[in-house]
Amino acid sequence: MFFYPTLTDELKDASGFSATSYEYSYAIDGVNYKLVGKGKTVVKFDDEAWKVERDGIRLKRRVVFEYPDVLYGRYGIACTGSELGVCIIWVNRSLTQMGTILPMNEYVNDSSKVFEFNYEFAPGILKGDLNLEMQLYIKKSAENVRPEERTLMNDEGVTVGVLDEITLDFGSMYMDFPIIEINNKKQPMWWLELSDWNEPKEDLFNEDNLCIYLNTAYESCPRMGEAIKNPDVLVDIIATAYMMLFQRVKDMGYLADTINDVGLEQGSISKILFYFRDSCNTDIDFSSEERMHKTIWMNVADMIYGGDEQ
Repeated sequence: MFFYPTLTDELKDASGFSATSYEYSYAIDGVNYKLVGKGKTVVKFDDEAWKVERDGIRLKRRVVFEYPDVLYGRYGIACTGSELGVCIIWVNRSLTQMGTILPMNEYVNDSSKVFEFNYEFAPGILKGDLNLEMQLYIKKSAENVRPEERTLMNDEGVTVGVLDEITLDFGSMYMDFPIIEINNKKQPMWWLELSDWNEPKEDLFNEDNLCIYLNTAYESCPRMGEAIKNPDVLVDIIATAYMMLFQRVKDMGYLADTINDVGLEQGSISKILFYFRDSCNTDIDFSSEERMHKTIWMNVADMIYGGDEQ
C-alpha cells in the first residue's frame, strides 16, 4: 500500500510508454552470440552451447515515454521540477543476490524521453533464475513543491511505479524446491515437509517453510546432479509436491491471487507457484485434486525431459 500517487495503467498509456523486448546475448573469445528467449513473463533459453554460470549474459532494451510531461504535476506522480528515472531491479534468488541496473544512455528525442539499457552479467554471477523488475523512481527531487503537489512523492530514490516484470529461467523450475538427501531405511523414500506458514503471498519458498527429502537408502530414489538418476520417479515426486502446495494454497483461499500474480512478494511461495504455472505448456486443471495432479504431472514431465518424447 502506498500513501502517495503511483503509476497507473491509464497514466502509463497517457505518457506514451513503450519498450522493446529484451535482447539477450553472450560473448565467447570476443564473438557475440544471440540468445533466443521463449515465453512472456517467464523466459527460457534452448541454446545447449550456453550456460549462464560459465558464459554470463548481456541484456539490451530501449524504453520510451513519448509524452513524459503527463507524469509530472498535480495529476501525475512526480512534482513539477523533479526528474523521474528508470532502472531495473534484478534479483537472483538462487544465489540470494540483487542489484540495480541503470540506463547506459538517457536523452530527449523531440519531446520524448528515451532510456537505453545495455548491461552484462559476467560469468559466475548468476545461477538458476533472474527476476527483472523495471521501475520508475524519483531521480532528482524538486527544490520547491507547489501546494497542490504536496501529496506527491519528492524523495530521491523512491519508487513510484513498476513498468513491467519478467523472470529468466536458466534451468528448470522444479529445481526451485529445496531438496535434502538422507539415508535411512526406516523412513519413506521421499516426503514433503511443510512448516506452519499461513501467508503464502509473503512466506518465502525456502527450506524454512518447505523441503523435499529424498531417501537414498532406496535404490529407486532419484539422485540429483548433472544427470538425474531415476527421472521418472522424480517427475512423480515433484508433481505431487506441487499439487500439495497448490492444494494448500487453495484451501487457504489464496489460489486466485496466486495464479493471477496479485500482491505476491518476490521469492514467496505463491510467486514461485505463479512462475511454475505461467511456464506450463498445458493448463493446470484446478477443478479436482485428481485433475490437478494429472495436469501438473504432464508439465513437470515436459520440463524435466525437455519436451522430448518419452
